[in-house]
Order: sequence, then structure tokens, then C-alpha cells
Amino acid sequence: MSGLRTAQAFLTRLPGGQHPEDQAGLTASVPWFGVVGILVGAIGAGVYVGAAELVSPMAAATLAFIVTALVTGGFHEDGLADSFDALAGGWTVERRLEILKDSRHGTFGVLSLVLISILKISALASLSGRDAAIALVCAHVIGRAGAVALMGTAPTATKKGLGADYTRSLGVPATIAGSMVGVIAAVLGFGVWAPVVLGVVAVGVAAVGLWAWRKIGGVTGDLLGAAEQVGEALVLLSAVAVMVG
Repeated sequence: MSGLRTAQAFLTRLPGGQHPEDQAGLTASVPWFGVVGILVGAIGAGVYVGAAELVSPMAAATLAFIVTALVTGGFHEDGLADSFDALAGGWTVERRLEILKDSRHGTFGVLSLVLISILKISALASLSGRDAAIALVCAHVIGRAGAVALMGTAPTATKKGLGADYTRSLGVPATIAGSMVGVIAAVLGFGVWAPVVLGVVAVGVAAVGLWAWRKIGGVTGDLLGAAEQVGEALVLLSAVAVMVG
């Protein structure tokens, strides 16, 4: 269970986590990323279902995402913003990599955060009760599993950084284990629609990886965060399509 505690410490601000002592401990936490997503999604789902009894669905959805952002420290959202600033705003590979290292957010980064937040909040607000809870938990699990899949299959853009640290010793078994958590969540949450949801997410995550490969030659930790956010949003949009449509 040390891998789970390490993943919790890395991906959230929740107490009880355990920071890794070495590279092996860091890599061992990767298959647990999706499991941490269950915890984060469950917290958000509880907030949404409870708040929806008192306020409008849109307000409840907003509160749910505020809480999940506080739980994770906006970890993946920061990666999304940095990625869009770099890939959309930089003119050369060197400049894009430089922007990725800059903690400040520019126009493209802020715009990406605003737009994806609107997508996620409006999608969740379209669901209610049990459907909303299932969709939100699945979104956090599958989004993180998608990032793990990308981590295990895409080249890294640099030899240093969190993305490189995680993928350097990440083997096929760990990649499969981390990805399968998302598959299981999709099957349990969406039933016969699971292949559709997983296919949509796979296309979105692959698009992020391809964009990164074309712009900087591979992925970084920030790009993995962007992939998680894209996957999360696509799960929620897919949930609206199959649960409401």
C-alpha cells in the first residue's frame, strides 16, 4: 500500500500520504493514480449531490469542482495551463520548453482553464443524483488512467522533470495496471457504453500526446496533467451523451 500513499501525497493535499524515498518508490506509485482518482471523485460527488439539495445544479457543480481543486491543489489544472501557454504560444522548441518551466500563466493558459472549467461544470450540472456521482468518480479515475497510458507510451521531451522521472523506469506491467483501473471504472460506471467512453478519452489523450510530440518532441509532467484534464472533461461530456441523451 506504500504506492497508494505515495500517489496520494503526489496528487493531492490530503493528509496520510507518503513521499517517496527513491526513484523506485516514485514509479511504484503510478499504478495507483487512478485509485487516488476514486477518492478525489468521491469527495467531489458528495459535495455535488449534497449541494444540489440546496442550490441550483450549476452552483452545486461549481462547488464540487472548487472542492476537488482544493483537494488536489490544482495540480493537473496547472499542467493544462502551462501546456497551452507553451504549445500554443511558443514559436520554437526551446521557447516552448522555457515557457513550460515558467510558473506564470499567460493568455492561452488562462483561456484553457476557463474553457475546460465551463465544459466540466456545465456537463456535471446536466446530471443529477446517482448519474452525477458515477460520472464524476469515473472522470477522475479515467482521466488519471489516461495520463498513465500516455506516460507509458509516449516519448519524453526532456531528460529532467517529473514527467521524465516517472517514465524513466516505468515498465509495461505498471502502465497496464495503471490504465486498467480506468477500464474497470468505465465498465462499472457506464456498462455497455464503456467502449465508447474509453474510445473518446483515448482519442483526446492521444491528441494531446501527438500535439506535444509535434511541438516539443514528447511529453512532460505538465503535458500529462493536460491529458488528465482533457480525459476528465471528455468523460463528463460522454456521460451527458449516454445518461441524458
